[in-house]
Amino acid sequence: FQTVFVNSATLSNEGRTKEELDLFDAVVERKVGMELRKLLPEIFTSSCNRTEVLVFDLDGTLYDRTNGYMSTLRSNILNFMVQMKGGKFDEINTMKEAEARWIPIFEQYNNTKRGLLASGYDFDSETYDQAIRQGEAQYFSPDAELRELLLSLKQRKVIFTNAPEASAKTILDMLGVLDLFDCVLGTDFFENKTCKPELESFERLFRHVGFGPQHICYFEDSFKNLAMGAELGMKTVFIESDTRNHEHKSREDLKKLFDAVVSRKVGNSLRSSMPCLWDNSEP
Repeated sequence: FQTVFVNSATLSNEGRTKEELDLFDAVVERKVGMELRKLLPEIFTSSCNRTEVLVFDLDGTLYDRTNGYMSTLRSNILNFMVQMKGGKFDEINTMKEAEARWIPIFEQYNNTKRGLLASGYDFDSETYDQAIRQGEAQYFSPDAELRELLLSLKQRKVIFTNAPEASAKTILDMLGVLDLFDCVLGTDFFENKTCKPELESFERLFRHVGFGPQHICYFEDSFKNLAMGAELGMKTVFIESDTRNHEHKSREDLKKLFDAVVSRKVGNSLRSSMPCLWDNSEP
């Protein structure tokens, strides 16, 4: 934090000396006033709130979710629920029954594994990940346009996903962009205790990257996830796909709440919809 000490009787009451005030960025007398403009002029300029970190969701954001992978994930989840034995899994015998159980769980928890565990289904977490997140090689290949775009953006880049880190890294590697990200934050980072769009997940993000929301631009294809980012003060870019219809949101809803809307995946259209990301990328 930048710190400003307002000098008053509390200095002597706390047994402090004026020399100790060197710890702070500025000292003003009695109350905050116009003198602050001279002492800390940088906080009155736009550079104070420039974007320092780009935070990207993965699925449906850095690749087009119509490539078939997301449909496979859903089928894998339902198959897992049918094939598992013991406890509440014994109540599920068909894909239709699995889907009927899965839909409300996902709507409530926004993460299937966490939702199943919280709902009393007993299974090994690693076994689940291996069963669900597989077969990526069928759906992903290097994306030269995405790599060029990310390289042109000079800010730090972070993946913020409800998926397991290992799976996310596999996909990023296949897309040819893994090396461009400072870190991948997923279910291990959340410790299966939280996930997007819960406030705790964002608080963990802010602590990890070392910047508050006003210095972050967030890219996401889930309305409810991105709405939390907007509420917290992040710049927001919505990736429009069929999730908009699933969440029952109109294009007017998107335009009212978010800074920009792009279709299908992060791509070159971003240059016209969010030119500020390039304007402030230089120190």
